Amino acid sequence: RVLAIAFVAVAAALLLEFLAAYFTRGFIPGDATVYLAGGERLNAGHQVYALMPGDRPEGFKPPYWTVPLLSPPLVAVIFRPLALLPNDIGAYIWWAGCLAAFAGILYTFVRRQPILTSLVVMALVVPLTYEIGVGNMNAFLLLGAILAWKWMAEGRDERAGVVTALGFVLKVSPVVLAWWIFTQWRWRAVRAGLVAGAAFLGISILGAGLDAHLTFIQVTRDTATVGQSDLSLAGLAKAIGMAPAIANLIPAAMLLGGVLGVFLLRDRPNWAFALAVATMTLGSPVVNINSYAMLLGCLAPWIWPLPEPVAALAPAAPPGDAEPRTRPLTA
Repeated sequence: RVLAIAFVAVAAALLLEFLAAYFTRGFIPGDATVYLAGGERLNAGHQVYALMPGDRPEGFKPPYWTVPLLSPPLVAVIFRPLALLPNDIGAYIWWAGCLAAFAGILYTFVRRQPILTSLVVMALVVPLTYEIGVGNMNAFLLLGAILAWKWMAEGRDERAGVVTALGFVLKVSPVVLAWWIFTQWRWRAVRAGLVAGAAFLGISILGAGLDAHLTFIQVTRDTATVGQSDLSLAGLAKAIGMAPAIANLIPAAMLLGGVLGVFLLRDRPNWAFALAVATMTLGSPVVNINSYAMLLGCLAPWIWPLPEPVAALAPAAPPGDAEPRTRPLTA
């Protein structure tokens, strides 16, 4: 207990010290403001992925990003009501939600695995500091990934499918988590995810229009080629002198390798899940310093370990039903 308290105290002090230094710049949730601007453009009848006269100015950094939003249109749709509030209050409401998500995650993780969580927080202190400070949707994607594991482990498959579908429509990369669910042959989660995904996509199209979604496909293609960020695997490879033609292939290789690894590890769902979270983080062509905070989600299988023995916990299927109504993950 004393050792656990010491680790938690050191990790908390380190994180607070970094946050104090970060917030000397002021309390400005930059990414939340970007989403807010997307909602403002939709409310004005303007395009999501282009600026028009009267739009909130946005900073561009060619070739990494040449459009005012890199996320799918759904986040701008979510911000439409928030954009109606004065004085950027909507961005701070979103940011408060991000802070609440991180507070809940860290509290739960520390309570259940204090030493392991403290070590990971110390290793990821810089990404966590930036993630907490910018109000990026990664906070909710991280929470969604963690809940997907927890609910799958508890046999609440439908919830896991829905939260994974929401993450996919918000930022595409959680498709790797959807693949993990599929490789576990959890058809109830798959069906729930498909239905929920169709509903979320329908809401997105109603709120932003079909053209915005077609434009996002083009934005994704540009990002995956010439727009790879400095801290993506491709950007890091270029920084150490690798030829750009080869470096640009690394995120795709990571994505394909991770997808294959998740399938090969399907009989070890904890390791397969951790690999899925790492793949959705590192297999993207756009990885910023805050993105690495998503790796905290790799701990979820050790925060909620699989029950042992698992065979006795899987209820028998009713007559004529090929699948148990509630089937926890198997070790």
